[in-house]
Amino acid sequence: MILIFLILYSGYDFGYLLKMLTGKLLPDTESEFFELLKIFFPTIYDVKYLMKSCKNLKGGLEEVAKQLEIERIGPQHQAGSDSLMTGLAFFKMKELFFEDSIDEGKYSGHLYGLGHSAFPAGGFVYENEPVNVGENESP
Repeated sequence: MILIFLILYSGYDFGYLLKMLTGKLLPDTESEFFELLKIFFPTIYDVKYLMKSCKNLKGGLEEVAKQLEIERIGPQHQAGSDSLMTGLAFFKMKELFFEDSIDEGKYSGHLYGLGHSAFPAGGFVYENEPVNVGENESP
């Protein structure tokens, strides 16, 4: 069984978790941080990072959920409700933008805003074919 962590813009949370799990200060470099992260959390998908490959998705969790037509269950900013929405957003994005198969080597282990996953100076990089979300187009 493979344990997969689905997150939304949680790089600093993982920094805190690594500090608590190791009982040590965080590594001095980002590369050492990511090496340690891979040991404790081998498979992480950051929904915010995945959005870089989803042309029409933008915004925070609430806005993305609306664009993906995901209904919230529970109050906003409550851990359980936000976690459920993050998971539902991941699976809907996987279906719509990644043909139900996300390349682990390309997307796992990247944390939005940290390391080489930070946005390049030119803005978003779209790596997949654009898919229109929420638009009803007739054939």
